[in-house]
Amino acid sequence: MKLLQQEDIDHATSRIAVVGTFDGVHRGHRFLLDYMKAEALRCNLEPTVITFAQHPLSVIKPQALPPQLTTTAERISLLEANGVECCIMMEFNESFRQLTARQFLELIHRSYGVKKLVVGFDTRFGKDCVDGYEQYREIGKEVGIEVVQAPKYGSGISSSEIRTMLLTHNIAEANEALGHRYSLEGVVVGGKQIGRTIGFPTANIEVADSKKLIPSNGVYAVDAIIPHLGEKRYRAMLNIGRRPTIDNPHAPISIEAHIIDFEGDIYGKTLRLEFLDFIRHEQRFASLEQLTEQIQLDRLVAINICSQGINRD
Repeated sequence: MKLLQQEDIDHATSRIAVVGTFDGVHRGHRFLLDYMKAEALRCNLEPTVITFAQHPLSVIKPQALPPQLTTTAERISLLEANGVECCIMMEFNESFRQLTARQFLELIHRSYGVKKLVVGFDTRFGKDCVDGYEQYREIGKEVGIEVVQAPKYGSGISSSEIRTMLLTHNIAEANEALGHRYSLEGVVVGGKQIGRTIGFPTANIEVADSKKLIPSNGVYAVDAIIPHLGEKRYRAMLNIGRRPTIDNPHAPISIEAHIIDFEGDIYGKTLRLEFLDFIRHEQRFASLEQLTEQIQLDRLVAINICSQGINRD
């Protein structure tokens, strides 16, 4: 996929484009992308996504910025996997925020050769708060861009709804809405080594992007992928929480995975965890022995989930 930055000018290609944040690149987004690609074939235009290096709310209303379903790198990878040939990455800053709908359309027409723009059922852009598709279409005519509206996808899917699913332990539902497994990626860092002493060594993860959504505290069945060892998947169970049996209730949240049937030193290495299903809520046990007994049960549940391939297609 060709990736253009805002300062890159490309007059050589005639494009059809969609614009949006595309956080999660979920099924609704994919429906919009498929519609654009079909139109691109029909009109002999290059399908292009226009998106932003940062979420617009980080400039418009930072206090309302939600945690992100995908990092920028994950978004680009998912867009490419869904057949996008070109992505224009724009900087959403204060000056960009001041663009009217007309100015934005003029910009993408003049700088990137956009001849046709597909808008979603609820797409909005421009500081002048244009009142829907018909006004966009009229402005587009004057600018030299044909603006078309894609049909609504089913009953609709939103990134905010998927965030709620992940924060209420509805992993299978979230994965279904996304069309892929939700994942976390980070570097393995040193921990307290308590898991090793009770027979369940864990890899403690420091998530690379602080804006990434962390699902609610609890125990999960996950696939673990260690990129530097290839794309092999290991069955694993993941604990997110404050480890109330071991730490005080105000301890920082930890993310630690017990990778089943794996031995090796992966400190300082990247680990990716793909969520399969929720196992149980976090709880405090009266002793390490009781905790160990529960982890043994959790391990069996995780093995069963991973082996059956729940939500793995």
